[in-house]
Amino acid sequence: MMQHSYRLLRNGVATFCLVATALLMSLGAYAQDRQVSGKVTDATDGTPIPGVNVSVKGTNTGANTGADGTYRLSAGNNATLVFSFVGYTSQEIPVGGQTTLDVKLGSDVKALEEVVVTGYGTSRKKDLTGSIAQVSAKDFNPGVNANALGAIQGRVAGLVITQTSGDPNGLPQVRLRGITSLTGNTDPLTVVDGVIGVPLNSVSPTDIETIDVLKDASAAAIYGSRAANGVIVITTKRGKEGRTSVSYSGYGAIGTTARKLPFLTGDQYREQVRRIKGDADLKGIDAGGNTDWIKEISQTAYIQSHDLSIMGGGAGFSYRGSLNYLGQPGLLKNTGFNRVTGRINIDQKAFNNRLNVQYNLAITNDIKKLSDGDITYRASLFLPVFPVRNADGSYFERPGSFDLNNPVAMFENQTWNRSERTVIGGMNIRYEILDGLTIGTNAAYRLNNSIEGRKFNTGIKAYLARQGEAQRRTDETNNSLIEFTANYVKPLNDNINMNLLAGYSFQQNTDEGFGASNQGFVTDNLSYNNLGQGTQILQNPSTNYVSSYKNETRLISFFGRATFNLFDKYNVTATVRRDGSSKFGANNKWGVFPSVAAAWNLSEEAFLKDNATINFLKLRVGWGQTGNSEGLAPYGSIERYGPAASYYDGASGQWQPGYGLNQNENPNLRWEIVETANIALDFALLSNRLTGNLDFYDKATKNMLYNYTVPVPPYKVNQLQANVGQMSNKGVELTLNYAAIQRNDFTWNVSLIASKFNTKVKSLSNDEFKTGAIRFSPFGGRGLSDVFASQLIEGRPLGEFLIPEFAGFSADGKMLLVATGGGTTSDYEKAELKQFGNPQPTFTTSLTNSFTYKNFDLSFLLRGVFGNKILNNTRSNFSIPGSILESNAFTTVADQPINYSVNQLSSYWLESGSFVRLDNLQLGYTVPTNSKILSRARVYLAGQNLFLITKYTGTDPELDTRGVLENDGRSQRPGSIGVDNRGIYPKQRTVQLGVNLTF
Repeated sequence: MMQHSYRLLRNGVATFCLVATALLMSLGAYAQDRQVSGKVTDATDGTPIPGVNVSVKGTNTGANTGADGTYRLSAGNNATLVFSFVGYTSQEIPVGGQTTLDVKLGSDVKALEEVVVTGYGTSRKKDLTGSIAQVSAKDFNPGVNANALGAIQGRVAGLVITQTSGDPNGLPQVRLRGITSLTGNTDPLTVVDGVIGVPLNSVSPTDIETIDVLKDASAAAIYGSRAANGVIVITTKRGKEGRTSVSYSGYGAIGTTARKLPFLTGDQYREQVRRIKGDADLKGIDAGGNTDWIKEISQTAYIQSHDLSIMGGGAGFSYRGSLNYLGQPGLLKNTGFNRVTGRINIDQKAFNNRLNVQYNLAITNDIKKLSDGDITYRASLFLPVFPVRNADGSYFERPGSFDLNNPVAMFENQTWNRSERTVIGGMNIRYEILDGLTIGTNAAYRLNNSIEGRKFNTGIKAYLARQGEAQRRTDETNNSLIEFTANYVKPLNDNINMNLLAGYSFQQNTDEGFGASNQGFVTDNLSYNNLGQGTQILQNPSTNYVSSYKNETRLISFFGRATFNLFDKYNVTATVRRDGSSKFGANNKWGVFPSVAAAWNLSEEAFLKDNATINFLKLRVGWGQTGNSEGLAPYGSIERYGPAASYYDGASGQWQPGYGLNQNENPNLRWEIVETANIALDFALLSNRLTGNLDFYDKATKNMLYNYTVPVPPYKVNQLQANVGQMSNKGVELTLNYAAIQRNDFTWNVSLIASKFNTKVKSLSNDEFKTGAIRFSPFGGRGLSDVFASQLIEGRPLGEFLIPEFAGFSADGKMLLVATGGGTTSDYEKAELKQFGNPQPTFTTSLTNSFTYKNFDLSFLLRGVFGNKILNNTRSNFSIPGSILESNAFTTVADQPINYSVNQLSSYWLESGSFVRLDNLQLGYTVPTNSKILSRARVYLAGQNLFLITKYTGTDPELDTRGVLENDGRSQRPGSIGVDNRGIYPKQRTVQLGVNLTF
């Protein structure tokens, strides 16, 4: 497979270069007959338009108008001139023997007429009242994108998509307008072709037509108790009436490690041991090796993707089917996945197009090889003076050392696989029973099934305690959805249009699973496929070998929306949704989520109408409430029993498993409420060449869920999940699109997005529930325990570092800290804790440039994150001279005092997390073709993560910033934010060669 992928890339590059060279050499002059001149003016006010592209249709001959709007070029008597300019409607005019052609161009407002998805409906961009951003397929990021999120990273202001590691099986973290909750999923709700909650890795990016991001509450409130984190609506491609067309898209890519940690080589390690410990200690540990252990468990990733689609249709019927394969091995050996996705969309119309039926079926099958972070960690520790194997071929091991295990032996003696299958079927029926009145039914079913197996072989040091353990588990999700809607669109008069929507939704979700494990197998050859052959269950009976679960939730909803357009310049939208959920407490089964928004098209007012500079200007304001029920586990509001301490049964003479209460009843448990106010300006300037929007928002989370310690009695268990806290997110977003150059043979378009936000925990306590000091983001290492870098503090940013200030090193090698009350101390308990920055970035931005020159196209995206701090716990653990015999070290170990031997938390390990990354770059060439079979052909060369500008010294500055509570929301402690721990999977740099063909 590796040789095949290499040949694909090598031959493709050669073909690309030969085709490009031949076409450049074949360019020639086109003879013309006469000079044609004229002037181009604005049809509205008669002002001249400079920079208009005037070209002879079907040729490369062209000119641009000057500052006075005039042009001159050569053209034949039978030629046709094409006049085009951004913001104006293009015109084609035959020469017909004329020598003077004056043209008036009218404004092109088609961009404002484009349709965006608003949730259970659509709207023209010019009529939007909520904050909605749309990214179409032509603007998706190039490169290796395993799911839709990678295709829009850096494309939507306020939408922060973070790939925290290079593991291809890892899902990116998504944050839209900050963090709104501590207790669970903070990702936006996903809706694919009307199906709610579809996993994004089950949708191939090549199947997607548009992605609409509903950012504020006035846009997302139609989805009620699940929309607190925003909504991402995906619309897949559908068939069109016309002849059948077949398309193929494929690429091969090579992935390599983008950035490596500065571990000592074997020779450097020997030098440092001599310096720190002396020759005697070196002789006791030097086994003669010179091994790069990270390299030993790494590989070059050869990636390939193939996508085949067919579409067509006739009167009243259209279809599109696709089949996609993506094979993406990881940078670490025995990791990666192979994915096959099939999709078919069918559209049927009847009864004079009053009846519209859409059928959707998608199947995704994943075969995954999962990564074990412990192996990466052991590769970091194992000494570079150790060889991989002994002279007899056996693994080299270090007896008596708890931490030092051979990582090659570990990955060669562990199997960890998972197969996942997702099946989604849906049908949407709409019937216009009266003019303007349409009723609809949307029904869908989703099945997710996974089977996972894991096996640890016997015979190596790292897995001796596991005794050949094998594990097997299966998980399944069944989700059914049915919705009924009625939509009434009616102009009340010439100046007022009305759109009314009412609907009902029912969704049921069932999760269930089963797991089993065993040990003590006679042979490892059976892997995890015959658990019954293990002897451990018989020798040591326990309830821990088998587990199973099942839970079920239901959501019933009623929703409505009213939209009014007045005089084509005032728009008002009001939305309300009432949700009833089985997750909520007995006193709060139902919740209401309202919103209202208005927009004023200022450019239609007399004082701005026909303004030469301001072509479009709209003011939007909105307010609304959305909910978050994803942080609530099923049955979280009722009194529950579970496993407790075992007891001795005198009658049988055996120990029996005990059961007892493990959860209090909370009839007042409810959804979290996110209340958002939004004010914005949408604009188009300079003949519609500069477009964009500016949004200000204020999000307040109320009734925030948290786990509290409560007294027993009156409570039966000492913990209770309750709605108490408040959180605040305030920010500003800017989007700019500029058509810098628009000529016949050359175009340049620029897009800039930027966002700034501030997240604070406003409160976590009230008169009944108190939190006390909650410390989180542990700072770990040898000899350290119960040391944390952050605290949950009311009124302060979430995750803000609260750590001692570094004051130097003492003569005996101890790290000195600024003490409480002045002076210095080496005792952490006596040090003054100071606020040292926020791990949450305060400013994010991206810059996209796209160029076309004749048949060539070039695009690239730069993405930046600024203002955040990172606590480099990895550097702290590998920069301790006193630990040089127990683990490998960074080259920075030479910067520390020889007698520094105990790790210490302080600002010394704090670094800037700001960076600028070249996320992607693509150069393409569209091959001219006159074939009756091949209608379009394009080849391209692309790269991802090509360079990174940062002062951060770790593997990568993009880390986990979610801050949700540990243990699936059942803990009181948030997960680490901005702390770089050991064992991180390296990020990938890819170079890609691909082709797009349409027949």
